Amino acid sequence: MPPTFTDDGQTVQHPLELKFNTSAWEILCAIEQGFRAQGDVKGKLAEWFLYKQLVELKDSGVIEDVIWYDKDGRPDFDIVIGGRTLRLECKNARSKKAPKKLGESFEVELQKTRNQLVGGKKLRGYRVDSWDILAVCLFNKTGTWTYLFVETARLERLEGFPDYLVVMQPVPPSPRGVWKGTLAEVLNELSDGATE
Repeated sequence: MPPTFTDDGQTVQHPLELKFNTSAWEILCAIEQGFRAQGDVKGKLAEWFLYKQLVELKDSGVIEDVIWYDKDGRPDFDIVIGGRTLRLECKNARSKKAPKKLGESFEVELQKTRNQLVGGKKLRGYRVDSWDILAVCLFNKTGTWTYLFVETARLERLEGFPDYLVVMQPVPPSPRGVWKGTLAEVLNELSDGATE
């Protein structure tokens, strides 16, 4: 039975059903047939569930505002706290098994789609100042839409290029060290100016 949606007791079509002139069932069946489409959807779902958390933080007064972007070259979210705007990037943990040297850690890939020439070397990594906070969604490893958060300045740097992040960053399976289980913990560290 294809899904139906209701709004105030009335059966409605989702805006994508109208846009694509087909049912949600057909849209989901098409996504099921494309591994790239599924990867894109997982990425957008990770952002969606994080956005819902950010709205809860806004509603409870922890942050003042949140803006969700969908634009290349821009972090996924701006959050405002204490009049200061912080940039937040959301990434999925890799589904592949992490190298043995990482032990039980997961990995997150921080890589652009295009090379850039830096100091005579082609790099695809991000600069350390590309965003302030990284949220890593653990769905690919745990099957749940849970996150770990870290201040970007605490991530590993590329040897010989200290302004750039290592592409494959280790991520613990649970909060540990610089990796926090809530965004509020990272925000507290940023506001305290704490370092480890």
